[in-house]
Amino acid sequence: MSLQVPKPSNGNSKKHNNRPIAVFSDFDGTIFHQDTGHVLFDKYGCGQEKREELDGSIGDTRSFREASELMWGSLTVSLDEALELLKKDLVLDDHFKPFLDFCDEQNIPFSVISAGLQPLLRGALDQFLGKERSSKINIVSNDAEIDGSNWKPLWRHDCELGHDKARSINEMKETVFDGAQPLTVFVGDGVSDLAAANHADILFARRGLKLEKYCIKNKIPYIPYDTFEDVQVELERMINAQKEDEQDNRNATANIPKNPVSGRPIALRTVSENSVPNSVLI
Repeated sequence: MSLQVPKPSNGNSKKHNNRPIAVFSDFDGTIFHQDTGHVLFDKYGCGQEKREELDGSIGDTRSFREASELMWGSLTVSLDEALELLKKDLVLDDHFKPFLDFCDEQNIPFSVISAGLQPLLRGALDQFLGKERSSKINIVSNDAEIDGSNWKPLWRHDCELGHDKARSINEMKETVFDGAQPLTVFVGDGVSDLAAANHADILFARRGLKLEKYCIKNKIPYIPYDTFEDVQVELERMINAQKEDEQDNRNATANIPKNPVSGRPIALRTVSENSVPNSVLI
């Protein structure tokens, strides 16, 4: 028996017509298959066993922020050494680069919304995409104070997650789109994405991971995905459906009779049959 919640976008594209699309994506476990923090903690910090213990305490005895502070505080590595390890161990989603090209071609703004640390996120994108391509990606995340080999996260928001992704998305919608209401697409996989999951118009959850399980448990509509190719296919379907609707509207407008003098469409007034006296109905 499938526990998957029905896809929210199937058959619903029409109601989103004429709204600009904005894509927001998590970083760890989404753009890259690994978690940048986990790679570093296991090698240069508290170690895998302690990291898994702290991960398991989230939502039970510790908040995400409390557990994360302990893990980041355990690091004894410089930023340069950390980025070298990430370059060696991280695996980029094979379809992420083509997906970025697709967003550029369709004029769809793409932003990273992450609970990670800005120096690592930007550094990893610089290494895997090149600095020029990386610089075009907006990153909204926590920051870090790195003094030699000592790390201290600088949280974006004063909340249990350290970064309230839903708040960041709403702030972006208000500032970037100048009052327009974009169709918000969020792509994620894990615990830090839960707040954003409830505020996205269309949610993509990586198949088999914590975000999908959360959606199933709480009956939140979502679309499962394995790679960014799945996300692109669904967005292409939506865009094509919108184009078909727009063409239908143009065809309907073209068939409206026009005033032969002014060339303007003739407004045809319609009435309800119930409003016509019975005496004039045939």
